[in-house]
Amino acid sequence: MKKKVGKHRLSPQTNPELLANMAVNKKKAIEDTGASIAGPKPWVYVLLLLLVYWGINYLDGHSGGFNAKVYAPHKNAIAVANLRVVKSPDELAYEKGQSIYSRCAACHQANGLGNKNLNYPPLAGSEWVLNESPNWVIAIVLKGLMGPIEVKGETYNNVMAAQGGGLSDEDLANVITYIRRNADWGNDPNLPLVTSDQVKSVREEIDARTSMFTVEDLLKLYPKN
Repeated sequence: MKKKVGKHRLSPQTNPELLANMAVNKKKAIEDTGASIAGPKPWVYVLLLLLVYWGINYLDGHSGGFNAKVYAPHKNAIAVANLRVVKSPDELAYEKGQSIYSRCAACHQANGLGNKNLNYPPLAGSEWVLNESPNWVIAIVLKGLMGPIEVKGETYNNVMAAQGGGLSDEDLANVITYIRRNADWGNDPNLPLVTSDQVKSVREEIDARTSMFTVEDLLKLYPKN
């Protein structure tokens, strides 16, 4: 007598439908990655070569030879060495004036504080220097000053010889700009630039004068603002 086969003991061999389902599931389980057993596709190598080429060119053009002194946009140390900083007219005038001021430092000192013991008044914080118009200083430098002058509440009585003969209008404009704008002395760096035209105008106005100024003469010609 044959044994009955239960529904749970069916095998693929006795159930065609089950066999077909297993074949479908096996096919789905296999994922096609698009890669062959031999390795990556050729275009991957081409892409890598292009990236390496780009990287070499980028470093060559932007690394500055890995020199710490080289910054963008300069490409090498030679370009940096040849670099010239462009300065504004105001900066140039101030620097030139600083050089010329060495002629004044013997009396007024490098710090602009003058010498009270020798009766040389300070230029730092001087109301005569910081007046809105530079005409007082221009006239004094051109023709000199004698007699007492009050500066910052102190009276000084000495003689300043004329300095205008050996300096051009531009030289005088630059040194007066340096004095008036010297922030290290506490003067106002925002005062207007003194121009050679301003110096020329004062020079022509007082050209006929043959004596030094006194404070009284100076105030008659250029009253306080």
